[in-house]
Amino acid sequence: MRDDRRPMKNWILRAPLLLMLFFLLMSSRASSPKPSSLEEPVSTPFILQLISDPEVKEVQEAAFMIKAKHHRRVSAGTGMAVERDRILTAFHLVGDPYTGEITAEEIWVSQPHTDWKGEISAEVVRADPSVDVAVLKVKPFREVPPLSFGDPDQLRPGELIYLIGHEVFLLDGIGILYPRDGEIMGDFTSEESTFLVISPPVARGFSGGGVFNQKHELVGIISRNSLFPKTVKEGGRVYRMVKQGAIATKIHCALPLLE
Repeated sequence: MRDDRRPMKNWILRAPLLLMLFFLLMSSRASSPKPSSLEEPVSTPFILQLISDPEVKEVQEAAFMIKAKHHRRVSAGTGMAVERDRILTAFHLVGDPYTGEITAEEIWVSQPHTDWKGEISAEVVRADPSVDVAVLKVKPFREVPPLSFGDPDQLRPGELIYLIGHEVFLLDGIGILYPRDGEIMGDFTSEESTFLVISPPVARGFSGGGVFNQKHELVGIISRNSLFPKTVKEGGRVYRMVKQGAIATKIHCALPLLE
């Protein structure tokens, strides 16, 4: 008959050693430096300030929900009224970003966040697929507050901004408009570039929405989410990571389309 007592005795003798190694490993991991950019984001009171700010509410009056019917799909997003009959939005909502062609058969704009619950048709009058911006023309139907334009090249890394856009739900296509706080990711922003890179990533439906500085000036039109490589140096170590953010077209690249 096989005797299993010796293996059991060996296991009992090894258990304290294995337990000690486990605690040493866990303590070394806890004491190792961790880059702040890898930690969980800390919420700030800035979003509470946005919700109660009357100037932000006025800016929201210039936001429109955009619905575009294509041959085999329907796209939905946001647009910002910059004139009584002109709305800036993202080109990919109304066209094919790869071919540069307008593919929307019907375009409708609405403001479900206001007391006006109707829809009016719109048409694309100018577009620049290279910067993902289109200009929609609508029949003037109500007064919208004029937007002021800011200089996106004056923004600095880590500077607080806020975004205006609709979060669109897949099932019914209803969009809820709300402001969202964010910041500039300076690693990917330069004065020569066409786009701002902002954090955090945006919800579905924010495409075509506005990026505003703390003076409530429009500095960009939201394009899409993307992934960006990022190198963090901290505690004598170098961490390479991938950070998710959003891209927005700088406003001075979109304004020539209004001329």
